[in-house]
Parts: sequence; C-alpha cells; structure tokens
Amino acid sequence: MLNLQLYIEGQEVDLFKDESVTLTQSLQDVKDIEKVFTDFSRTFSVPASRANNKIFGHFYNYHIVGDSAFDARKKKTAQLFLNYELFKEGKVKFEGATRKDNKAHTYKLTFFGNGVNLKDVMGDDKLKSLPLLKDSFNFTYNDTNIKAYLKNGLDVTADGTTYTDAILFPLITHSKRLIYNSDFTNPNSNNTDKINNIAFENLATDNGLLLSELKPALRVYPIIKAIEHRYGITFSTDFFSDTNEPFYNLYLWLHNKTGGLFEDEGNESPVGNFILSISDSSGAVIDLYDNYFTTPQADQKGKEAKAQRILDVTISPSISSAFSFIIYKDGIVFEEYKDVTRDATSGRYEIRDLNIDAGTYTFAVDTGTASTYAIEFDVRRKKNIGGGYRNAHFSGTASVLSDVQLRASNQLPDIKVLDFLTSLFKMFNLTSFQNSDGIVEVKTLDSFYSSSTTIWDITEFIDKSESSVDTVLPFKQVDFSYEGLDNFFAKNHDELFNRKWGAENYTAEDLDKIEGETYKISIPLEHFKYERLKDVNGGSFKDLVWGWSADIKQEPNLGKPLLFYPILSTQDIGVLNSDGSKSQQTDVFIPSNSVRLSDSKNLNFSAEPNEYLGTPFKKTLFAEYYINYIKEIFDAQRRLTTLKAYLPISITLDLSLADKVRIFENLYKINKINTNFETNQSTLELINVKPTAGEAINIDPIVPDKFAPNSVCITADSTVLFADSFIITADADCDVEGLEIKSTTEVIPNAVDAGNKPQTVDHSVPIPVTQALISLSPSGFTGSNTVMFSALIDRTGQIGNVSNWAEYGVFWTTSLHALNSTDFSVLNTNSLLTKIAVQSSALNKHSSPKSFSLKVTALSPNTKYYYKAYIKTNADSNYNTGNETIAITKTGFRKTLVWYRIF
Repeated sequence: MLNLQLYIEGQEVDLFKDESVTLTQSLQDVKDIEKVFTDFSRTFSVPASRANNKIFGHFYNYHIVGDSAFDARKKKTAQLFLNYELFKEGKVKFEGATRKDNKAHTYKLTFFGNGVNLKDVMGDDKLKSLPLLKDSFNFTYNDTNIKAYLKNGLDVTADGTTYTDAILFPLITHSKRLIYNSDFTNPNSNNTDKINNIAFENLATDNGLLLSELKPALRVYPIIKAIEHRYGITFSTDFFSDTNEPFYNLYLWLHNKTGGLFEDEGNESPVGNFILSISDSSGAVIDLYDNYFTTPQADQKGKEAKAQRILDVTISPSISSAFSFIIYKDGIVFEEYKDVTRDATSGRYEIRDLNIDAGTYTFAVDTGTASTYAIEFDVRRKKNIGGGYRNAHFSGTASVLSDVQLRASNQLPDIKVLDFLTSLFKMFNLTSFQNSDGIVEVKTLDSFYSSSTTIWDITEFIDKSESSVDTVLPFKQVDFSYEGLDNFFAKNHDELFNRKWGAENYTAEDLDKIEGETYKISIPLEHFKYERLKDVNGGSFKDLVWGWSADIKQEPNLGKPLLFYPILSTQDIGVLNSDGSKSQQTDVFIPSNSVRLSDSKNLNFSAEPNEYLGTPFKKTLFAEYYINYIKEIFDAQRRLTTLKAYLPISITLDLSLADKVRIFENLYKINKINTNFETNQSTLELINVKPTAGEAINIDPIVPDKFAPNSVCITADSTVLFADSFIITADADCDVEGLEIKSTTEVIPNAVDAGNKPQTVDHSVPIPVTQALISLSPSGFTGSNTVMFSALIDRTGQIGNVSNWAEYGVFWTTSLHALNSTDFSVLNTNSLLTKIAVQSSALNKHSSPKSFSLKVTALSPNTKYYYKAYIKTNADSNYNTGNETIAITKTGFRKTLVWYRIF
C-alpha cells in the first residue's frame, strides 16, 4: 500500500484520506523544448484540521497577525515521503482556503520540486548586485594598464580564490570604426572623428587606436562563483568548470551604456572591510559579510524577521570637499546623499533613522578628490519583549584614489541574474536539478541522459486496458537565434543574405509539406558578427579581428549583453595614448565566436563562415548541444506512447528521469510521469529510443516466414496443386498489396544493465554496522537549576552502506568513577547513572541531527555533575549488534551556576 506524507518546514500535514494528489515529473518536454521543467503537483486540498490550522496560521481569518499569521506570499520548504521514505524535496505554494457553513474546511496547496529554487532565491536581482564582484574586480584605469590587459589578462583574487585572466580588454570599439591602411602617404589613412586607422609603421604618424574606444570584459566563471557566493548555492562542476573550455573561455563585455566608460559617471568606490564590533547576542539583527549585509537573518522567522530595521550611518571623511554617499539595495540605488560635506565641528556626516526592509545592502562613496572614509554603521530593531532595541554595530572603510578606478560591477550590463543564467541554459541546452546533497547539478541534456545506464523493466506493471501512440513531432520547424542582432555587421549580414547571423532553422528532410507550427528559441543576448581587417594598401589580410558596437546607421549602439571568446593574436598596431602620444602594441586579444581560430566549438547556432578563416565552422551550439534531442523529435519512426502503470514503491522511489524503461522488447526514454498517490497509478509519456542518443530508428524490412510468398501463394507450377482443379485456381503472381512488413523487434544491448535486476546476496555474512562519531560541545544554563547537556554528531553510523541511528543521549551523575566504563551495556545498567535518551523513528533514522541538547532539571546549585554523551548506530538484532555499534565521548564536567569545563 502506498501512503503519502507531506512535511512543511518539518511539520507533518494532515491529508484527506480520499484526496487525489498527483505529481508531475518532467525534465524537458518534447512539446515545449525551450523550457526546463521541475517536479510539480496539481493543486490539492488538505483538511482544516487542528494541526493544519496551526501550520497555516488559520489563514482564512485575516484578523490574525503576528508570529501566528501565515505569509502565503512565500513558498515554504517541504518534503514528500512515500511510506515514510523520502521521495521529493522542494517547496509548497499556498493557494488559498475554503469555508463551509462558515467554518474552515480546506487549504489548497501546490508542491514544486527543488528546480524552482533559483527563481525563488534570485528574484529580480541584477548582475551588478553580486557583492563578490564589487570589491576585488577593479583596477586603476590608465594607459599602462589598458595596454597591459590588451595582451595579458588581469588575475584577481576574491574570497580566497584566484581567477586567472579575470579581466581583459578585447579589440571591440564602442563608437569608431577600425581600418588598417599601411599607406601613410594617403590622406585617407589619417584618423577621423569616425575612423581609427590602427596600422603601425613608426611613431611619427598620428594614426592609431584610441584607448578610450575600448571597454574591458569579465570572465563568466567568476560571475558564476559570485552567484554561488551571494545565494549560498553550489553548482556542480559538470558544466560550470574551469576544465570545460567552451564555458570557461567565455567573457562578458562590460558595456552598459553607449559611448565611453566614464561619460556622465563619477569615480565611485565601494565601502568594505566590514568589522562587527557590537552584536546583541540575545537577538540577531543582520547577517554581516565583508562588503555587504543582508536582513533579516536567514534563519529568522515570525516577529524577528518582520520587525522594522533602522539604519544609522556616521561618515568621517579625510577631506572637507563634497562627496556623495550611495546606499544600494539588491544592486539598485536605495538612497543617495549627493554632494554632502562633513560637519565643520564634528568632522562627520550623519544619516539617522533610515528605515530599511528585507534585502541585501551595499554602500559606495563618489567623489573626484582623492580621499579616505571611516564609516560607522548601526542597525537596530525593536525587541519582541520588554521594549528597547537589538543592535548590530560595525565599521567599514572606503578609499578614493587620485587615479580613476574601474570597477567591473559598475560596468556590468543591465540584466537580471536569473536571465543571465537562463541565457546560458538556452545556449548550451542545459538542465538542472538539486541532488540529495543540496548541490545544483547543471548538465547538458545529452550528458544528463547519458549519466544513467539503468533500465527498468515495467512490463508486468502496465495497465493493458488502454494506451495511446501519438506522433512526437509537434512542430514543422525549430528556429534558434539571438535577440540582439542589430549591431552593424550582423544587421548587414541579414540585409545581404536575408538570413539572421548565426541563426539555425532546422527542418528534417522531406518535412517541407508537413503540418505544424514553427517553434522559436530566442537567446536574450547580443550576437556580434566580427570583421577580419584587411590592409587597404594591397588587400592582404592581417591577423586581426575586431567588433563594432554600432547600429546599421554606424551610430553607437547599446544592444544586449555580449558573450564572446578572446584569442590572443600577434600583430603590430598603433595605439594613441590619452596624452596624444603614440605607441606600438604587438599582441592583442581579438574577439571571436569560436573557442579557437581553427574549426572549434562556437557560439553560432548555424555553421557560419568563420570571420577569420572564411570557412564554415561546424561545431555549433546546435550541432554540439541540440542535435541529438532535435533529431529524435523529427525522426519519422519516433512515437510518443502514453500508458498507465501501477509501479511498485521500489521503482517509484528510485526512478530517475535519466533512466530508461523497457516494455516487452522495446526501449523508451521518459518524457513525463504523472503519479496519482491515491490510486498509485502513474501515467507515463514514453519515447521509443535507440541505445545511442540521436541515433535514427531504421528498421530493416523483414518478411516473417509465415508471410513469405512461397508459403502462402500457390502458383501454376506447383507440384501439389494442379491448374485443372475447379476449387483452387492458379494466380499469375503473389499480391501483397504494396505493404511492406517490418520487424519491430529491437535487441537491447546486454551492456546496458537493468537497474532493477535482482542481486545475489550471501545471507550467511552479517551486514556490517559502522560506528558513529560524537564529541562534546559547550553546555548551557537555562535556569537556576536546569542545564542543557550538548553534543555534536560528527558522523552518522551506517548499516551496510545506509546511514542509520537507533538512539542518542547522555548518562549523567554526581559520581565521576561511575562513568569510567566505555561499554554501553555496563553504563546502561549502572544504578548510579541517569540516562536521557532519544530513539529514532522510521521517518528520521537515516538522517541524524548534527547536534543535540538534552535538558536536565532539578539540579542542586554548586554541585558537580559529570556526563557522557553517546550515539548508538543499531538496536535491531537482525543486524550485527557487536563491535562498532556505539560511540561514547570523553567525560564532561558541570558545576551548576558556577562554571563548566570539558575534559
């Protein structure tokens, strides 16, 4: 029997016995290939029982306020259990409540798997709100550094990690067109207000690249790390890895306005080096980091989380001239105190009683004068009981240098964090899910499906009363393109060839007359077409490729965020310094859509001619990351089979969407599963597949023996039947009416192991039981005669390879020698010892807490108490109960109301 349990934030929810709860599991639906799905349920109802009323705070009664009120605007952490075995983790969205006869009757809920967490956590935050990028990713903006980073990237160390070539300058101009003309006697070789001639002959000529035309680029890898840092998540290294060249070599051009870097922009410096000096230990206010703080604290709920925070700031500048102080909330300007000055008497500028709401706060100082700033912050909130305030006081500093500081965070394109990640997911056909360790696994779709070789034979569980077989192909064409194609060369390509640059329009052969719509996948990024420079004098190509951020009218263009690959190329060019002098640059980073200048993986969806070589590069995004999935959809022999099955709980719990299923001799990939936990009936959408991804289903024509013409067709030359028979007549030929009979039997390779194949077990050998590890932690007083004895569970024991614990607790006494033994049975029978124990249940025995505290009351003041903490892995006689089943700490010592120490 299959029973469903739902826990919301650790509290079990009462369910209707006859309520139909249906969970849908789908990774990427062939009927909506652009989206990455997650587990979700249809809206279901739970009773307004006493327990549920407590969990949902009597939501139907809007007069209830305070801690007991339920905030339905936020999803709540939830777990689904099947027969008290963990099935899915995710969140529950509260949809509403109903009443009958003026009484509360039901609450309506929807369960979502962990795949929606990214959207919940990131919300509308922008890239520039990522604190890790604000302080370390900067440099002094001058000629020397620009020319250095034009050929050698800047290494940046942030949060203890060094990012190689984190920032560099590519040969992309924001306004002027570049040419290469080595005929310096020709007046057309001179620089103009529209053109830079970057050819180099000697220092005497006045042509060259204006350094102010360049903008830096930031490697995408530290952006991903900054996202992890900001939201407390960890991405797997399957794709987001420094060994994955197509990802690791990606750079984001720091271009967020038309024109130069510092037009209409001051010299803004972040405030950092935060040091906490005072924090009310009995009531936390904020979470403080090196250069930002968040509020409320992540673990706070109820009144503590909802209480109004109030911010005071005291700024002590080293100068008397004006400066601006900016407060950012989630990367957006929250308050700006523009052109303020310090008080002549106190030497300070003060901000008082500023109300701040939940969010992430960063600070910056803006001035054109070299200066330093010592800043004191105080954040407070009202106490829940007794009046007064809880306080957090910390200090920080800011420095404005005489040279202009370029800070990557100030130049990041205006794009949401989630939209930026979504763009990467669409480009590389990525999918993600959160595993049991809390890591967000990010894989290409091909690698996800290839990650499992498990095949479940579900033939015997199929409901054979009905099924349907439909075409997989819902579209006649799939189009892939970028949204940002208004840059000059890409737009010119469209006008010349009537085709979008880098776009792919996939239609399988012989499908030009089929019915269906065109499906469009559009990436919200800019996609440049670059130009290889040719010497106007003689027409020879140079080892230079450049990008131009201009529209078709050759005017500066903002466009959308641009990703590219930088490639170091050796070629002499002339460079004009900011003072008008000229210098020679021998190596430059040229922008590219391909990882290398040879045929390599590239950012086009179609096989476009490479801007450097002029020949098509075939390792496109479509060919590398989409072709298998799309070819399977367009294969004429593919079918989408829908059927029902009553799967056993052993399959339901362990089935992964990467697994395949076998029905009779046919092999299928899972497109979608809908499971009704009331009836235990699952509706499966399956796609017939070959063992190799993307392989076409080609069935060789085979006519079975019983249908062979020589066994069913009688001709005139038969030696058995004669033509003069008046009953059977002779035919001139055998008519099979043009039908071709094909065998549909496909042998599944033995190399692919069935995941539910029974394994041989030697029952004469006991299952090993391994020891847990436990250590003491400081205990605390909770009253005049009450102590909390505490311990840390450093490692959970195991039965076989499964984590397990049976009991934990403490033995305590006033007699030290009574604790000398390390044998649990001896301690357990000692009359001088008192034991406090907690036993596991079927629900929690496989995942122990990280620590525990057990209360002992009615103790006598000024009396010494000794204790040992223990954890027992196993108490079931069916398993090994001998050695290594219990761990006991060293002795602890307690003197109530006076002091304590740990031996």
